[in-house]
Amino acid sequence: MEDFAHWLVRFQDIDRRYIYLAVAATLTLPIVLQLRMPQIPTPPTQAAFKAVENVPDEKVVLIAADFDTGTVGENGPQLRTVLEHLMRRKKKFVILSLIAPQGVTIAELYSRTIGEKYGYKYGRDYVNLGYLPGGAPTLERMGRSVWETFPTDTKRIPLSELPMMRQVRSAQDIGLVAIFTGSGVLPSYVQTFWAQFKVPLIEGCTGIIVPELFPYLEAKQLVGILPGLKGAAEYEALLQQNGLGMRGMVAQSVAHALVIILILLGNLGMWLSRRPSAQRL
Repeated sequence: MEDFAHWLVRFQDIDRRYIYLAVAATLTLPIVLQLRMPQIPTPPTQAAFKAVENVPDEKVVLIAADFDTGTVGENGPQLRTVLEHLMRRKKKFVILSLIAPQGVTIAELYSRTIGEKYGYKYGRDYVNLGYLPGGAPTLERMGRSVWETFPTDTKRIPLSELPMMRQVRSAQDIGLVAIFTGSGVLPSYVQTFWAQFKVPLIEGCTGIIVPELFPYLEAKQLVGILPGLKGAAEYEALLQQNGLGMRGMVAQSVAHALVIILILLGNLGMWLSRRPSAQRL
């Protein structure tokens, strides 16, 4: 016992580089080893999953990739798992972004990578309309005429030459809007696709803005939510998939546990060092 107390007192003077190394290891190993942990999907995530399941076969899903590399750590796993779900269900989808030019590039990269497993082809099963700023006016115009708003895709191919887009003319041909963002872009979609065209909405958001979305959920203006990295892990659990969301949650949980243990050990060592008996240690 005395040896342990002596170790705790000396623990306060540990080289901080060892702590950094330990945290780096706990963040890296769960991802590399593809570890997983039980996830209990919450009602908002279950509702988002159900909304994707219920998209009519004759309609497409609009993927709003309104994020960039700053929030890809959370929005990326969310988008990947929803794309996986869409392709398993053989749903077609359209990609766009109102506020983040990088978002459409990331979304198409994911689509191409995941699509290799399911035989998805660009132009037949998914299309990237690119980045077009303008907020609610742009979305309203798109809801009335996709072709007038986006005459070509991001590769400058006319929509008339893309087989999938021949059947996508307005909001009536869109069965769901899935938004992925770390910003407050949701009101633009609520004012247009929900209020005017009655297209259901789901959103994958960063953890910090989750509280802002619950009023929309309560008002039925938002069907479901993927809250942060946990939302991605919960969605993966519903898909029975061990993806970046699940592995990221394991890494995050282990790192949090390590930090708590280090804080407890440090405080205990400080308390022992201030006792009169510490002079003998």
